[in-house]
Amino acid sequence: MGQLFLNLSAQGKNGALRWILGSALILFCWQILGSFLGLPFLFWAGYVTTNDPMDALVAMTDFARGDAFWNYIGLNVTFFGLWLGLWLVIRFLHQRGMRTLVTPAPKINWMRLWVGFGVWLGLVALAQLVEFIIYPARAVWTFDAARWFLFLPFILILTPLQTSAEELLFRGYWLQGIGRLTKNFIVLCLINGILFGLPHMFNPEVLKHPDSAALLFLNYFLVGAALAFFTLRDNRLELALGAHWANNLFSALFVNYTDSPLTTPALFTNPTLDATFGLIALLCIVTAFYFIVFRARIFPAPRE
Repeated sequence: MGQLFLNLSAQGKNGALRWILGSALILFCWQILGSFLGLPFLFWAGYVTTNDPMDALVAMTDFARGDAFWNYIGLNVTFFGLWLGLWLVIRFLHQRGMRTLVTPAPKINWMRLWVGFGVWLGLVALAQLVEFIIYPARAVWTFDAARWFLFLPFILILTPLQTSAEELLFRGYWLQGIGRLTKNFIVLCLINGILFGLPHMFNPEVLKHPDSAALLFLNYFLVGAALAFFTLRDNRLELALGAHWANNLFSALFVNYTDSPLTTPALFTNPTLDATFGLIALLCIVTAFYFIVFRARIFPAPRE
């Protein structure tokens, strides 16, 4: 499982030291250079109130500060740093093409991406509908047409840039890199889920609800592990790219939640953080996604 995709890491130059240096450079570009890229927007938002760059780094743990629009722009701009780091490392350190983080085929299969997007979006919407039926008080209508349409073009552009950057790092670069140490897909999925979950533990919903931290980590872990499994199962990254985009787009435009790291004027805002329901819903979504995409044979079985 996933041999074609994992073997892409053999292209170019791939000594262990290069992978260590590559990961360090990517994280530096993302967390340090990316933070500086977002700094002007955070000033305009009132998110940062001094000219001390460290204030921006500290402010990253308090997403409720400042104007929501400029906060959204500022936080998403940081992912240009991640894109820069990935490009520098893949192009110059490993000396291979960026496409090798996505597919062993000569070109990206956009149909696979759109299938991943559509199936995940439909399942997330269904799970949210079920939650609102069971707990109608959680369906708080917060639609503000003027602000929704103001956000809309930025969400449509920045959200796929953000989710794609994360997929290229977690399910592309790191999944392939760890695949040089083991080809056991269970181990790869578990490690990838842990790697994906750890940085999300600094999200405001976790910091403000420490009693739910363990369950929230399981939510993030499950998403990371499932997307890694789908990537290995399909021998390519497009399904994960589409699913991740759909997940974040749904939150940004349709149902956001209190204490979200990316506050947007969605149609509804869920004021209740229910990590248990979220985990159960995710298990159902992941299972249904697998059966719809793979068992329904939307695509031919991947070659090994």
